[in-house]
Amino acid sequence: MPGIVGLVTKMPRERAEAELGQMVDSIRHESSDRTGTWIDEPAGVYVGWASRSPSGTLPICNEKGDVVLVFFGEEFPDPDTICHLKRRGHRFRDGGHSYLVHQFEEDRSFPAALNGRFHGIVTDRTRGVTTLFNDRYGMHRVYYHQSKEAFYFGAEAKAVLAVRP
Repeated sequence: MPGIVGLVTKMPRERAEAELGQMVDSIRHESSDRTGTWIDEPAGVYVGWASRSPSGTLPICNEKGDVVLVFFGEEFPDPDTICHLKRRGHRFRDGGHSYLVHQFEEDRSFPAALNGRFHGIVTDRTRGVTTLFNDRYGMHRVYYHQSKEAFYFGAEAKAVLAVRP
């Protein structure tokens, strides 16, 4: 299943990147699967993904680059949400999920108002907050493990087990 993997840690970057690489490799099922990573070293956030379709739009950033989102799945927004965000001056591509990073900025209850099957992670560098989330029914699962070294998460349990057997 395509999705996200990662860790939040204070361990050295070299070790964290190596573990992230192992996690991404574990969820890459086909040689044609697209993979990518995003790292915020000062915050200790290391995120990777694998996708069956081109994932060149990940991660999704706001205009200032201080909010970063990695999102997988489907979300069915209320049409008024998109119009509201555009009226507030946010710029994003039509189609896709690029509006979600702006919805996070505008709605402090994010992701509670989202509708669909998804999982993701959003980092707000200004507030110093990283939030891992999935849909309200847990249809797009996120497995996790907390150790002394890091908080690990993945769309598949085997991603976490690849580095924390």
